Amino acid sequence: MTLLIYLLALIGAITFVFFSVDCGIGLYTWQSRIHIGRWTDRKVWQQAVEKKARQWLHQSPTVQKTEQDRLVLWDMLRGNYRSSTIQSWQDAGLLLALSEQDAQAYAKHHSSLFAKETWQVDQSLLAYALKKKNALSIDTEKEITKRFESYQKDERTIPYRKTLPHIRFVDTVGLVCPFLHQCGFSDLAIRQIEEYDKGIWEGTFPPHAYDLTTHKPLGVFDWARGCGWYVLGLIEAPDLPGNEQRILNLSNRLLPFQKPDGGFSCMLFNPNERFEASGSALFGLLFVHAYRLSGDKRYLHAAFGVEKALMKATRRDGTIDFAQGDTKGIGFYSRIFDRMPFAQGMGLYLSNTLNQYEKVIG
Repeated sequence: MTLLIYLLALIGAITFVFFSVDCGIGLYTWQSRIHIGRWTDRKVWQQAVEKKARQWLHQSPTVQKTEQDRLVLWDMLRGNYRSSTIQSWQDAGLLLALSEQDAQAYAKHHSSLFAKETWQVDQSLLAYALKKKNALSIDTEKEITKRFESYQKDERTIPYRKTLPHIRFVDTVGLVCPFLHQCGFSDLAIRQIEEYDKGIWEGTFPPHAYDLTTHKPLGVFDWARGCGWYVLGLIEAPDLPGNEQRILNLSNRLLPFQKPDGGFSCMLFNPNERFEASGSALFGLLFVHAYRLSGDKRYLHAAFGVEKALMKATRRDGTIDFAQGDTKGIGFYSRIFDRMPFAQGMGLYLSNTLNQYEKVIG
C-alpha cells in the first residue's frame, strides 16, 4: 500500500511538472501581449526593437520544431524542441539588422558555427550576414564555399535537403543566393533563381517548391514567408541579371494584397487570414527597393505601411509578435504565431532602411 502511495505521488509530481511548463509558457505569452501595439513614435519603437534584437543575439529564444503546446517538456527532453539549423537563420536575421560590432562579437563567441558534420544550407544565410558585416573569417568562408564547388562545376543547382535531390524549395533562394553572389558564385546564384522561374505563377508568385522531374510547382503560391524567402534572394543580390525586373513585378502584384493596416496575411491571397510579421517585413524591404528602382512613391508608402503594422504587432518590451512558426513540409504550414528572432531582425532592418526616407513622404 505504501509503495502504491509513493508511486501515485511520483506520477502526480511528474504530471504537475509537465503541466507547469505548459502553463508557464502559455501564461508568459498571454501576459506579454497585454498592451501590445501601443507604439506611436517610430523612433522610440525602433530603439525598443533594437534593444530586444541585441539581447536575443546573445540568448536567442527558441523557435520550436513541433506544433505542440502540450507536453512541451517531453519534446525538450527528447531533443525535439530546438533545432540548431532553424536557429541559424534566426540569428542571421538579427545580424542583418545590427551593427558590425555586434556581428564581430557574435562571431567571437560562436567559434564553431559551421561544422561540416552538422552543415545545412540554412546556415548559408548566417555566413552571408557575418560576411556582410565583416565578421566572417577568410578561412571559414573558403571552407563554406568548397561545399558549393561541385554544383558550380557540374552546372547543377542546390537542393534544400540531400534527401530530396529533385525538389527545389523557395527557402533556398533566400538562404543561399545572397551568399553565393557575395562570394563569387554568381553564376550558380543566377541558375538557382532562373530554375525557380519555371515554377512561378503568372510570372510573379513563387510556389513553395518545384519538382525538377515533373516540372510542376508544389505547395501554394501565396505562403507569405515563402514569398519572403524569394524576396530576400532578390533584394540581397539586386544586381544579378533579371532581379531588378523581378523586384518591380512582384512589388506591383503585391500592392493589392496589402491589408488596410499595412500588413500582409500569412496566406497572401486570403485577406481573412491572420497577419504574419516575417513575410510582411520582407515585403516592406522589397517595396523600398522598388521605390529606388522606379521612384514610384506608392511603394514607399506601402513600406511605411508595413512598418506601422509591425508597430501594432509589437509587445510592450519591443518584441515583434505574430511571426508564423517553422514550416513542417510542403503544404504543412504552422498555426503557431509568436515571437521569432528572424522577424525581429527583418522588422528592424526595414525600419533602419526607412530612416533615410522619412522626409520623402513628408
